[in-house]
Amino acid sequence: MYRVMIVEDEFIVRYGIRSMIDWEKVGLEVTGEAANGKEALELIRRDPPDILITDIKMPVMDGIQLIEEVRSSGFTMKVIILSNLEEFQYAQKAIRYGVSEYMIKSDMMPRDFEKALMNVKASLDTAESDPEINAKASIVEPARKEKLLLGLIEGSRTEEGEAGSIPEEAELNGLHLPAYLLYTLIHTRDCGLFEKQQVIHETFEQIGSDRSFVVFADKQGEINVLLPVPQHEAVNSEGIKQLAERIISHLSQAYGLACTIGLSGRVSEWTELSKAYGEALAAAKQSMFAGIGKAISYSELAGAKEADGAPIKVSQSHIHTLLYGLQSKELHDYVYGLFDQLGRRQDPDLVQLISLELIMILTAIWPDVSHDQQQVVQLKKQYFDQLSKLETIEQSRDWFLQAFAELLEHMIRIYNSDRNSIIKATQYIQQHYQQEISLQSISHFVHLSKNYFANLFKKEVGESFLEYVTRVRIEKAKALLAGEMRAADVGQMVGIQDPKYFSKVFKKITGATPSEYRSLVKENKGNKESSETGQ
Repeated sequence: MYRVMIVEDEFIVRYGIRSMIDWEKVGLEVTGEAANGKEALELIRRDPPDILITDIKMPVMDGIQLIEEVRSSGFTMKVIILSNLEEFQYAQKAIRYGVSEYMIKSDMMPRDFEKALMNVKASLDTAESDPEINAKASIVEPARKEKLLLGLIEGSRTEEGEAGSIPEEAELNGLHLPAYLLYTLIHTRDCGLFEKQQVIHETFEQIGSDRSFVVFADKQGEINVLLPVPQHEAVNSEGIKQLAERIISHLSQAYGLACTIGLSGRVSEWTELSKAYGEALAAAKQSMFAGIGKAISYSELAGAKEADGAPIKVSQSHIHTLLYGLQSKELHDYVYGLFDQLGRRQDPDLVQLISLELIMILTAIWPDVSHDQQQVVQLKKQYFDQLSKLETIEQSRDWFLQAFAELLEHMIRIYNSDRNSIIKATQYIQQHYQQEISLQSISHFVHLSKNYFANLFKKEVGESFLEYVTRVRIEKAKALLAGEMRAADVGQMVGIQDPKYFSKVFKKITGATPSEYRSLVKENKGNKESSETGQ
């Protein structure tokens, strides 16, 4: 009878696990319980069980740390993980340490739990009946195989490892070359890591049952398949592509899942697996341009891209000008043109970069043109959430066109009401020109954001805020210079404290220095008086 340990921080859950199974009937015995990983590790070192059932999130020491400690200590017991649905991503860390089953607490029914236990028990029976399998159990454990493949695709494995050379370790784990690497990209966020791994494995068993294969997850949580092929098939990848297409079709029909598969070139040496992973990933990413639900070979990418030309850049200032100018057609054409260039370049990473820049522009402008900041926060969350769902160039283009159109429509709606604020601002400047007036203070006075006010002011008045304030001050200064007040004092009277700066600005606008202007005024006045006297 195999011994079982239950590790779970909630007593009621531990009680439920004990109660839902007739342990004696299934040939198992609960011999230990612990409330956290630290307690469990002490018990395991004294009396190791055959099966470890552990929660993921626990105080003191969580389930991931417990499994890591157990494996590093040389224990080869079977492990069943219990977790909540939202912990899928966290749980993927446990894969490399060898997990036999994964159960979702909220979905766990007694029959499902019993089935999982029986599967683990069956694997223990097999190992016990075959001394050679039992002796090699710690090496042929799926986690060891996956750990080797992960190291190879990341390029972090050197020729010599803990278990010897890579070819020796691969042979010991039942891995063979030549092979192809298939990167399977499932287009849904409702399918967790373990679910994806399971459906891919089941589908390959059904569609390619005459072939050996290994299914494993990379660190991004996407599923890869190492598919060894006979030597006579290894030269031509067409058969592999046809198999991938059948896999895609089955996933769609049997599970309702859309899947893209990227195929690497032929792998002849284990040191080539990192390059093959990059090829398969690059091929799968081309679904952004080719469309999802296809098998794409890396060899097909050669010559597909437009030769690199001028850099594709987003002009933030131009977009601002079009938005604040309420130029709907011009804005539509500019964004459309950007994605047209991206479509010809066919660089998925560049699409992501440009998309992120456009998102940043949208999220920067909305706070300036909306008084409902809570709504703006929600909108930002929606934008970034939506960005992760855009899978093709057409989807990205259409979504951004709509997002900018909605922003522009909002700006048009508020424009008429905010025009009164500009009138109010100009009146304030006319009355208080001699005081210090900043863009920040005047925008606050009319209850508009600084950037929005500045752009709206220029559109409505025809010149920038600073140009307008300066012009008002110079006009007032011209009137004062007609009298006897010193030029330096005139500058201070109209709000320009630095005499040199006042003289410079005055000359720039009028074409004469303050003194020259005063002389011209006096001369014109004298000529006028002489003319009147002569008449």
